[in-house]
Amino acid sequence: MTPTAPKPASRTYQGIAVSPGIYIGKIHVYDPVQTVVPHHLVSARAIENEKKHLREALAKAKEELQRLRERVRDTLDEAHASIFDPQLMILEDPAVVDSAVERIEKNQENASRAFMTIIRQFVDKFSSVGDPYLASRNSDILDVGNRVCQHLAQVQPESSSALQFDSEVIVLARDLSPSDTAQMDQLHVKGFATELGGPTSHTAILAKALEIPAVVGLGPFLAGLKTGTQTIIDGYEGTITIDPSPREIARARQRRKKHLVHERYLQKLKHLPAETIDGYRVDLAANVELPIEIPHVLAHGAEGIGLFRTEFQYLENDRLPGEEELFEVYRKVVEVMDPHPVIFRTIDLGGDKFLGALQTGRELNPFLGLRAIRLCLAHPEVFRTQLRAILRASAHGSARIMFPMISNVAEVRQAREMLDEVAADLRRERIPFDEEIQIGVMIEIPSAAITADQLAREVDFFSIGTNDLIQYTLAVDRGNEQVAHLYEPFHPAILRLIRNTIDAAQREGIWVGLCGEMSANPLCALLLLGMGIDELSMGALAIPEIKRLIRQVELTDARRLVEEVYSLRTAEEIREHVLQAYRGLQRKRARAGGMLRAI
Repeated sequence: MTPTAPKPASRTYQGIAVSPGIYIGKIHVYDPVQTVVPHHLVSARAIENEKKHLREALAKAKEELQRLRERVRDTLDEAHASIFDPQLMILEDPAVVDSAVERIEKNQENASRAFMTIIRQFVDKFSSVGDPYLASRNSDILDVGNRVCQHLAQVQPESSSALQFDSEVIVLARDLSPSDTAQMDQLHVKGFATELGGPTSHTAILAKALEIPAVVGLGPFLAGLKTGTQTIIDGYEGTITIDPSPREIARARQRRKKHLVHERYLQKLKHLPAETIDGYRVDLAANVELPIEIPHVLAHGAEGIGLFRTEFQYLENDRLPGEEELFEVYRKVVEVMDPHPVIFRTIDLGGDKFLGALQTGRELNPFLGLRAIRLCLAHPEVFRTQLRAILRASAHGSARIMFPMISNVAEVRQAREMLDEVAADLRRERIPFDEEIQIGVMIEIPSAAITADQLAREVDFFSIGTNDLIQYTLAVDRGNEQVAHLYEPFHPAILRLIRNTIDAAQREGIWVGLCGEMSANPLCALLLLGMGIDELSMGALAIPEIKRLIRQVELTDARRLVEEVYSLRTAEEIREHVLQAYRGLQRKRARAGGMLRAI
């Protein structure tokens, strides 16, 4: 008898969870044909023909992307279809086309080489500035380049049939472009995982809309994997398990069952307020990177947008956006969210991240350099254009304006003076806007938190940006693996700065929110509740869970907890104390017939 080969041991890989869900099934390894970009010189007499081939390939690629756009619009909505607009803009951008044509004419390069060189210049720019949002656009840009080069080589781009299946599968790939995701067989693709990618990629956003589990950024794991291998994908934990054991499959099924029961319960809370048992109300809002996320935000019960990041329009082109471009985006956002408020954070970028007209050169430490409100005040023409667009949009819904990286009162007064000038111009031009629009500042620099009492007299609200506040206060770059462990939201200094800010706001009669990652952490949210926070803004997925927490505690318990931790000296002591208090509240709710989720 021939002995049977031993079953391979399971392997689990950790990535980034971008769309929730658990699925157990067989994989399909998606390995599309890689585009080979030939490099050769063309003769002088062949230059015109090469330029003609390029324009024909551009037209074909544009037609394909327009068809994909229509498909997504029909199956999802217009907001998600707009994912393809940046790719179409590249194909239509005269600067891109003219640069490729110039390389053909001057260097006598073949069209594929010329066009892909321009595409890679875009990718290099996006990669060099170290911004996660920009880095996540690289897949989109390379997809355009590959598509054009395939037409130049007269190779049919990967057809939609490559991602159509007869049975249910989990798609695994090195990377997936938005066009790959849009062409997936929605009936049979039950999840996907990639080696590359990030949480802000268009592919991740599409996965949420399609409501299938997705994990990205897993790193190299595909080598040797074969289509048909049994796998567990966990879009809650951000893991995939290859060749799982029967025990791992049983555990995954049990986790899936618990999550489904829990999600059904959370769905019942969607239209209920985030209010404590003893009647204290907190507004729960969402942080939004792109307009296409808004349907997802509303589906999770957000009561507004507590942080709308306006940077994307400044990052995707080599020119500054005009007032009309900005206005149209802002108008659509406030109209869709109406009557819920939208807080527009003005440009929060350093000059090093602008691709074109506003390059300010590299700085030794851009984190402490000319960025955010400093950049806006140094370039008033850019700032005024954005302020006009936001004010005009305020006539169409509930808009608010928030200035980032404020360090002193003088900056607020300068910004407000510029805003007043813009408002006066609009009045003279008889252009309507909300005369009572609320103006706020982000508290994300220690000097702002320490002088919050002074700043509170200048504005209508605060929003505490804890991600940067923690980094600035503790002198920790959380992107640096050697010191990332020192990034500690429970540090006594952080909690004191937050409490000082909230107390100052309350004394001056203004409301205060928090839009950092602490908002989505149940233990942090419990402390923030006890400090008297008015609003918490977070990723949309976290909203139902934080609402559940708030609805099952009493404000008096949360306030008592804050006083208890104030005497503790280390982050470890504080975290452990809050955890034990949370578990005590669990037991208390269990006796009363309710139950907080275990941590």
